[in-house]
Amino acid sequence: MDLESYWQENKNFVLSVAGGAMVFLILFLVLDSSYGSEVRSARARVSRERSKLAQSFFSQSDLSRAAEENESLLKASDELAGNAGFVPRPGFRLDPGGTSPSNQYFGRVDRVQRELSLLAGRARCVLPDGLGLEALKTNDQEVISRHLEALDLLDRVLRRAIAAGVDRVARVEVTLDSGLNSRAGLGRIERTRLILRMMADPPAIADFLLRTQSSKDGALLVDSYDARVSPGRVDEVTLDLVLLVVRLHETVTGNED
Repeated sequence: MDLESYWQENKNFVLSVAGGAMVFLILFLVLDSSYGSEVRSARARVSRERSKLAQSFFSQSDLSRAAEENESLLKASDELAGNAGFVPRPGFRLDPGGTSPSNQYFGRVDRVQRELSLLAGRARCVLPDGLGLEALKTNDQEVISRHLEALDLLDRVLRRAIAAGVDRVARVEVTLDSGLNSRAGLGRIERTRLILRMMADPPAIADFLLRTQSSKDGALLVDSYDARVSPGRVDEVTLDLVLLVVRLHETVTGNED
């Protein structure tokens, strides 16, 4: 190829390419002199950190110790769950081989009412009519089973109130967990609330509260309480008490096929 002819025909193109290359080289040298050392230092730090991450910081003894601690925590968790969860007595559980759930519930309510009325009459304790329980208008077995558990708790707490010398029980209300019939579900902990209001002199209220935490009879799970002097009665205390029936449920993590 005749270089002289090529030069004459493509002189402008060659000069443009050469000029661009020169500009690029100058910019590269300028940037390298200004930031090259920082970039190389940053790359070196990244490389060192990657090397550290690739190293094992735990020995086999560390893993064994962690496994032992995990096992201890699981045992402690199971023990706490057992203490927190409410265990209904046999008479307050639905019998699959018995009559309908509603009949079992009403039969147990009738029996508890008769027994508590007798005890309250002897102790001169006034209980609300029908123990203050609302009529249960459902055949839902899950709902009925939870009302049975609440009845079990009510029976336990009223027996202690009568034994402590409480004068009057003015309010009884059972509230099921809002998640029972919701789309969100119940979650890990299900709470049925038993709401009570009772009146007595201060020593009787104090005795009753101590009885709710008796280890001999089984401590009751108290959600909240508020004790105050009754209006116009300096010798009487009104106690608002909320007790819990707790059910613990397994939670599902991750996706299931």
